Amino acid sequence: MIIPSRLATRVATALLVVAALTACSGPAPELAPPTAEKLQSGVLGVTTAAAAGDFAEAQSALTAVQADLLTAAASGQVSAARSAKIQSAINLVTADLADAIEAATPTPTATPTPEPSVDKGDNKDNGKCNKKKEDCGD
Repeated sequence: MIIPSRLATRVATALLVVAALTACSGPAPELAPPTAEKLQSGVLGVTTAAAAGDFAEAQSALTAVQADLLTAAASGQVSAARSAKIQSAINLVTADLADAIEAATPTPTATPTPEPSVDKGDNKDNGKCNKKKEDCGD
């Protein structure tokens, strides 16, 4: 299936973004190493689930990654600029997951309901019960 492959590629790209952000160093780290490891681990879970076609699990794992990012940003473990870049990657993967889930959901088809027929064949009863020949439930 093409969709899981494309989705896995996007998730892997997001993982690379998070991994690249861990390499940044300076006076104040823009992304604390333990936070980077946690985010990388979460993104790997998203990638694995998406590659397997388990989009619900991938979506759940992505929600956890986003929660971890928000917690890290609130506690100062990731700078606002890095948080925004990671959030952009999360948004891209979220949109791809939504598309994949929609594409994987079968479209229901309407089943025609047969209309009741009344026997108006050769006999002259016009669909009425012939008590002499049939059990009419009376």
